[in-house]
Amino acid sequence: MDNLLAGLIGALLGLTGVALGGWLQRRGEHQRWLRDQKLRAAIDFIGATGAVYDRRRRLPSAGPTGTDEVAEWARAQDGRSALYLLCDEKTIEVAEALITRVRRIEPATNGSHDGEAISLLRDLVRRLRLELGAGLGK
Repeated sequence: MDNLLAGLIGALLGLTGVALGGWLQRRGEHQRWLRDQKLRAAIDFIGATGAVYDRRRRLPSAGPTGTDEVAEWARAQDGRSALYLLCDEKTIEVAEALITRVRRIEPATNGSHDGEAISLLRDLVRRLRLELGAGLGK
């Protein structure tokens, strides 16, 4: 009877270990998947927002058609939506401040950059690095 009880306890411990290992593996895979999704969303949002920023800084006669601008805004909106679904509130606030600032940018005849927009972009990149676990590096 003692051998049977020891065997059952051993089997139960083994099954518990397998279940715990499987759960930890699934959790790790989910965290990697979530990080990849956040990274893709960030790349899409930053790339599209940068394209819109560049277009808005240029004089209206200096670039492609309004259809291109609509496509860039749509891409920025898709990235923004993904950030809303995946990222924490502080990251979303910075992304929202950036897109709001980009909307208000006027063409620059002297080619200068908008310091506030650049600062907001840097803040967004810092927040995303924190969320993605990449630290604050430069």
